[in-house]
Amino acid sequence: MPHTSSGIHWEEHGQGPSTVVMLPGFGASADLMAGIARHLDGFRVLIFDLPGHARSVRAPADGRLPSLAAILHEAIKEAGADDYCLVGYSLGGAIAVRIALDHPDEVRALIGVVPWNAGGTTAEDAVIAGFDAAYGDVEALTHAVAAISVDPSRTSGLTSSMLTVTERMWHGWLAGGALTSQADELPGMRVPTCYLLGGKDVVVDQAKQLDDVRRIPGSRAVLLQELGHLCGLERPDVVAYEISAFLRRTAPS
Repeated sequence: MPHTSSGIHWEEHGQGPSTVVMLPGFGASADLMAGIARHLDGFRVLIFDLPGHARSVRAPADGRLPSLAAILHEAIKEAGADDYCLVGYSLGGAIAVRIALDHPDEVRALIGVVPWNAGGTTAEDAVIAGFDAAYGDVEALTHAVAAISVDPSRTSGLTSSMLTVTERMWHGWLAGGALTSQADELPGMRVPTCYLLGGKDVVVDQAKQLDDVRRIPGSRAVLLQELGHLCGLERPDVVAYEISAFLRRTAPS
């Protein structure tokens, strides 16, 4: 699979007149989004490993949204996409928001799947602090992944992916980037936006996600009542259905 000049790994799935760019969540690899892409019909899908993750470990990664978004935007352009729908999962959702704010003429539609809320969090956030402290600890990460899962039998592989994340990226996001806010910029969003929320998500505060939706003009939220933060691994078919429904309604080819 190809890498960009900055070291970002990307892969292509499917065919169609519209291009969908997919960004995984923190600790996950492109495999997370590939599982969803298998249920998307009629789209050309480009999936990127995040900087400092999986097959993008050599790409610069400081864990800060502006720099993560900038390097991924350049990678997307280098992969040949200049007019695309953008799907971001968790941290990938926050990065996608940054890209859409900075490059609204290139992004046709934006979908956040259990997206990290734009307002960020605080150092007292127990879930985020727990993951930060668990860097490189297989046992601790295994327990942490199980704790945020609705169906742990489908999510155990995430631990291996988390172990690939560089230390600078890990702490840069969990002890830094996750605490920053881009919420005040959301009223200026010019891209049709939808958030897919998990009713059993114990990682991201749903009230904060809904605050994002209220701030973005014309945006909508879909509550998947029985799904949690790892819904992309547990029910990729449901996630793909909602992505496809929004894109076909909002950004038809």
